[in-house]
Parts: sequence; C-alpha cells; structure tokens
Amino acid sequence: MSIDTEKNAANITKLIDTYIKKHRGRYLRGEDGNLSVVVGGRRILLNFDRENTPLVELMIAACKMGTLSPAAQGAIQRIRVVASQKAARMKSRTFSFIDGDSQRLYIPLADQAGRVLRITCDHAEALDNGTDELWIEHPLGDALQYKIVDPSERLKAFERLLVDTQACIRPEMRWLVAMQLGLFPYIRDLCSARFLLQLQGPSQTGGKTTGAQRFTLLHGLGSVKGDFSVAALQNEGDIGLLVLDNKEQANFTQPLTDFCLFLATGAEHGRSSKDGAVRVRRSRPVCALTTIEGVAKQELQTRAVTVDYRISGQTLGRTAIEQEIKQRRHELLSAFVPVFQFFLKTRGERNTPVALPNFQENFECIADLLRSFAAVAGKDPAWAEEIIAAWVAAIQGHEIEENELEHPIGRVVAEGLLEGLPQESYDGRPGKLYVTSSGELLTALQKLSVRDRSLPTTPEGLGRRLRSQQFCSFEVVDDPNVPALRRKGRLRPIGLFFPEE
Repeated sequence: MSIDTEKNAANITKLIDTYIKKHRGRYLRGEDGNLSVVVGGRRILLNFDRENTPLVELMIAACKMGTLSPAAQGAIQRIRVVASQKAARMKSRTFSFIDGDSQRLYIPLADQAGRVLRITCDHAEALDNGTDELWIEHPLGDALQYKIVDPSERLKAFERLLVDTQACIRPEMRWLVAMQLGLFPYIRDLCSARFLLQLQGPSQTGGKTTGAQRFTLLHGLGSVKGDFSVAALQNEGDIGLLVLDNKEQANFTQPLTDFCLFLATGAEHGRSSKDGAVRVRRSRPVCALTTIEGVAKQELQTRAVTVDYRISGQTLGRTAIEQEIKQRRHELLSAFVPVFQFFLKTRGERNTPVALPNFQENFECIADLLRSFAAVAGKDPAWAEEIIAAWVAAIQGHEIEENELEHPIGRVVAEGLLEGLPQESYDGRPGKLYVTSSGELLTALQKLSVRDRSLPTTPEGLGRRLRSQQFCSFEVVDDPNVPALRRKGRLRPIGLFFPEE
C-alpha cells in the first residue's frame, strides 16, 4: 500500500470513528472474538467481507465512500484496531438468553431504540441493549413487539392454534411438543444437554411439517429447513429453534450426524473463517426434525425423543391457521412473559419423574414450563401432573417398529447358518454375541430365498444398513474392545448380540 493510500486510510478512519462517537456508538467484542460496532441500535460486523452491506452503509454515511478501494480496506483494518482497543467484552447472543445464576431472561425487542426485555420472577422491563454486559438480537430481525396483555385469552389462542392442531397420536404429547418448541427455546441456556425432538409419521398424512412450522412462524423464524447443507446450517448460528424437515436415514451423512450430536450435547464447535481465524460456537438452537423412518444411527437414537404423528379425521385448513399465527404472534409471545416469571419463581419446587436420564434437566424444564403455563392459564395443577405422567409413560414405552431385516436375520441365527459358536455375554450382559461379516451374513440371507426387494444386494450395502438402523430383538455391535470384532485388514467383522429376555 502506498504512502498516499495509507494517509487516506488514516483520514477515513478518523471520519468513521468521529461518526461513531457522534451517534453514541459502541465497539463490541463478541464471545467468538468478532469485532463489531453498535450504531443506531444495530450491530455491524467489522470485517473485510465485501458483501457486508451494513458496513458499506456505515462507510457511506461516515465518509461518503464504499469498502472496495484500497484506502477503504486500509481504513477497515485501522478501525478494527481501534475497536480492539476500545471494545467492551460482553456476551453476544441471538433469539434469547437466560442467566441461570441471576435468574434473568432477556428477549430482544422490536423498537427504534433496539432495546431488550429483561424478565425476572417479579419484573419485566425494557432496557437498552448492552445492559448487564449482554448484547442480544433476533436472528432474522423480527424481534418481539412486546405489550402488556391479559394472558388468559392469548394462552387459549396459543392452545387452539399451536397445541390442538398438532396431529400427535397421543394427545398429551401435543403439550410436550408445545413446551419444547414453543417455550423452551427461550430458556435453552439452562440445559447443556438437550434431546432432539423427532416428529415421526407416514408420508403426506403425518402433519409433521405443518405442526413444526407453526412454531417457527410463532418465533419469527420463517419456514422449516429443508434442503440445507451442513455448512449452511452451521452458518445459521444459534437461531433459537432449528427444525430439520424430511430427514430420513439416507440423509444422515457423518457431517449431519456430528452436527446433530453437537446440537444435543453442546461440545464446543470450531470452524475456520475466510481469513483463517477460528470461530468457536458454544450457543446452539433447540433442534427438532421431521421424519418418516426415524434417525438411523444409534448415537442419535439415544438422544432423540420420538412423537408419533398421524392425521385422523378432518384435515384443518393450513393457510388460515398459519396466517392467524403470523398476525397474532406478538401478543401470543407477550402472554408468555408471565409464564416465564412463574417459571423463574417456582422452578424446581415440584419433583419431576425421571423419563430421560441423559436429558433430565431438559425434561424437568419443560415439565416446569407446563406447570407454569397451567398456573397462568387458570388450569388445575392436577392437569399438568397428569400430562407429565403421560409423557413419562409415552417416552419409556415407545417401541421401535420391527425392521424388515429383523425376521430374516432371526431365521439365519435360528437355523444355524452362521459359522462359529457365539459368545455367551457382551458388556456384562447375558445373551449370545454372534461374530460374522456382511459377506457371510448376506450369503446366509440369500440361502433363505427371501423374495424381498429391500434386501441389500452387496455386502457393503448390508453392512451400511446394519450399522445405521435399530432392531428390536438384537443389537449391532461395533466394539474394538472385543478382540473378535477388531478389523483385520479389509475385513470388518459385525457383531449381532441377542440379549436374554
């Protein structure tokens, strides 16, 4: 860069900094390390992305030039140095944030001042964004237009529009969906481990997508996510609620599986940006997915709660319901405020049955949200407890549908078509562990003369099917701690463990 260009860059930097001071702007450094400036209630990233339109607008307003010239690029570099020196380090969140220690819930507001609503057990007040060292914004800019309302009628409307319209086979599970997708996203930071909500049902007649999309519309998040790459989903960031639509077993590549595991367990998620810097994500949205087959791999099955969907009776008019949700979403969300206040005041006072040992905090939260909803809506407390008990029964009693390979493989074992004697236990559990290979098992299945088009035609295809699906009568074991199951060259053994009843 020439000396003249450097001088021009320095002059531009002064103009930008003066403009920011004049408009009472502030420099911020987010938890991900990104530098930004807040001007006029809007946060603007300070980066070298030439498609960063808000930064272009700031440059034009401050010095009547864009970001493409060498001098402008030099000024951006210099203003980043200024920001780094002056930036206040504060939490930067989207959609909502709850501080578990201080029991404060923050929701961004849609007003010209760009304020936030701070909710405690006895107050709800609008504050300047950045208060309490927290900057928060709606991921799509469609923040809450809050107004104090009588919650009773609005909560009835929420029940009519978003609960009663869920096509769940078990009626009580409508409320689990409503709490997990409607209210829990606002307090998701209380739980590091969150289950994946799986809305499962037949094609075209399940009502899964329409049921889930009513909640994305309620939160101002648009439509559910259909054909999105994993990279695109990662770039979405923490939008509060993420609904993955039509995800069948063939869709679950290893990157998508890993991404869903991150959403459930919350380990730090690091990715490199265009300039080589590492972006670390800690916050993440609540995840639901719609499916016909259900998630394939065991590590996802153990982290998913399945709600069965099937439309019965008269089909409801989708357009009218969704239009009313969009029209009334701000008053419906405003009615959640006293529910959250009651939740903050009474959380943990009632004992909640254990339904999900690995996700009990999540389950306790939605149970307490239902109790809070009942209290504010004027329902009998016993109503909530009966529904929670039904949740426990449904989750613990959810049966896996028999896989089409189940019966043929059972016949192969029963008729002694596999070589070698089984081990009498696995992982300390009594039963029989058969060690075979996909090639040997396919040959044995073919000997049965099973006329089933779903039977894989190659050993590789059979191996993939076995390792990606769940079975009722046996488990597929890939455990390198078992000597017989260790890979030997190109041979990858498969274990079939039939536990004792």
